[in-house]
Order: sequence, then C-alpha cells, then structure tokens
Amino acid sequence: MKRLYAGLLAAALAVSYGSDAAGAAEAENWTPEQRKLLEETLSLNELQRDVERIAAQQETLTQRRKQLGEEIDALEARIAENRERTDGVVRAQYMQQQRPLIYSLLASKSLGSFLQLYKYYQLAIRHDEQLIGEFREDTQKLQSRREELSANSARLDEVKRGIEQQQARLKRLREDIDSGLLASGDPESMSRMAEELNAYWNNVGLYEVDEYFASLAAASSSLPDFLQSSGKMNVSGLGTRYTIDLTDAELNDFLRSQNADLENFAFTFEQDRIVAEGRQDRLTLRIEGRYTLETEPQNAVLFHVDRLVFNGLELPESTRLELESKYDLGFYPQQVAPVEVTGVEMTPGSLRIKLRLVL
Repeated sequence: MKRLYAGLLAAALAVSYGSDAAGAAEAENWTPEQRKLLEETLSLNELQRDVERIAAQQETLTQRRKQLGEEIDALEARIAENRERTDGVVRAQYMQQQRPLIYSLLASKSLGSFLQLYKYYQLAIRHDEQLIGEFREDTQKLQSRREELSANSARLDEVKRGIEQQQARLKRLREDIDSGLLASGDPESMSRMAEELNAYWNNVGLYEVDEYFASLAAASSSLPDFLQSSGKMNVSGLGTRYTIDLTDAELNDFLRSQNADLENFAFTFEQDRIVAEGRQDRLTLRIEGRYTLETEPQNAVLFHVDRLVFNGLELPESTRLELESKYDLGFYPQQVAPVEVTGVEMTPGSLRIKLRLVL
C-alpha cells in the first residue's frame, strides 16, 4: 500500500509538472554542469530541512531551560524556607544527645504521663526525620537540576553554533546555485528542472529512501538469528572461537526473505566496503558504506553510510548522517549467543566475521 501511494505521488508529479519531470530523474541525460547544479539544489533543500530540525531542537532545549530555571528557583526558595527549621531540628537532636530520652521518660510522675510523653517523642522524631529527609531530597534535586541546566546550556550553545554554520553554508550554496544558473545558458529551464527535482525528492524520493532504510533496519535485526541457525559458524580454538563467512548472494537472499520490497535491492561486497543498489519505478538508490567493529557502548558490527546517491545525484552529508542515526543497520551477535565480535573483514563477494566465546 505504501509503495502504491508513492507510485501515485510520482505519477501525479509527472502529470502536474509535465514530461520534464521524468527527464529530471534521468541522470544519463545531464551534462556535468547540470549534475553539479542539481546536486547543489538537493543539498540546499536538505540543508534547509536540517536547519529546521536543529531549530526545533533549539526550541525544545530553550523550553526545557526555562522549566529548569523555574524548578531551581522553587527549590532554592523551599530550601531557604526550611533551612532554619532543619537547623533547629539538628540543634534539638544535639541537645537530646546531651540529655538522653530515657532521662526525660524516667522523670515522668505516672505511667500515663510516661506513655503520653513517649508518644509525643515518637511523633516529634517522625516529624523531624520527615523534615530532614525532605530537605535532603530538595538539596539533591537542586544539584541535579543545576547539573542538567549546565548540560542544557552547553548543548544549546552547540545547537546555536550548528544553526549559524548551516545558515552560512546555505548562503554560500545559494550563491553557487545562482552563479550556476546564470552560467547555464538557459537559467529558466535549469531553474524549472531544479524545482521539479526538489518536488520529486520531497514528495517521493525522501519517502522512498526512508522506506528502504526502514526495511533494511528491520531485516538487519534478524540477521544474528539467521547467522546462528544457518550452520555457517566454523569453530576453532578449542570451541572458543568462531568464524562466519557470508557471501553477498546469501545476504541478499536473506534480506529478500525478510521483506518483499527488497526484491529489487542488492548488496555487493567489495574490498573493505559494501555497495547496495536498488530501483523502484523512476527512483534509483545507491548506498556505499562499510561495516565496522565497535566496542562502546556495546560490542557490535555497525554499518556506516559513506555515500548516498539518489537518481544519480549524491545527497549531502546531513541526509546520510540523519538516516544512519535514525536507522540501525548493524547487528549484535551477543543478543542470540554469548559471543563477542573480534574482527570484521570485507573482500570481493564475501564478508567474514570473527567471534569469541564469552563465558
């Protein structure tokens, strides 16, 4: 259903923008100057989206900063109000140490007064303990809020710098695009092509690329189970070391068994890198990346996106990092067996994973 919806969107765009919309997606028809201009247009589009995302983070951090300030003010006022009472309790406890409770009880003139006095003492002790406990809790909360406010302020400064840097990049990119349009010989036609490309990316391309990554992430989560049940684990080192050799054909068969939408998508293992390519209607996607062994915060084999190409146009770093952060294409063998990964090697057609038994 989702694919059908994307296809209808693509068809609607082709009708509304005319036949040039289809031409905008055909990379083989572009000159080097057109390709550069269209890539810059896509980068501009994605940078604007990134600025909006960072601005939303800034707004969230600003609101949290305001809330923390109000909580700190309230805690400081409550602590100041209770400090004198708490100091009085501490002084009274000190005086009680000088005159033990037993002396006061023994000084009572009757059993009734003894019991009554003892009851008062119990109530007073509970009240004092509650007061001191609340004071201590407020003090700890105040310290925690101050630390969070400090971290919030540092993050807010970082976000503000990020917005300034992206806005500077946007300005430079707009200038480059304007220069490219003027030098194209047909600014009106190039401008229309760029608008059509952006419309296709925003309404279809971005959605489809997101869907591909979501499908790959879902399939990757099942990969450890597949590797364990496939019988591909070769044992060595007195049964404490394992090696898994996986071909790209086996990986593709596995992925397609997990999701039919990946039928037109294929991974290829090359020397020290992975290339994944797919096509859906007029959309083509190429992902270039690599698997790396990570030990923190946990032992895992993670996938990093080094290059992302949509319809022959390379997408900017912000888009790559966003998708890599949003979708985890790595796998975690220790989730299905008491092992840890000790090495990952990629050669043409094959991926080798080395593991060690953890007792």
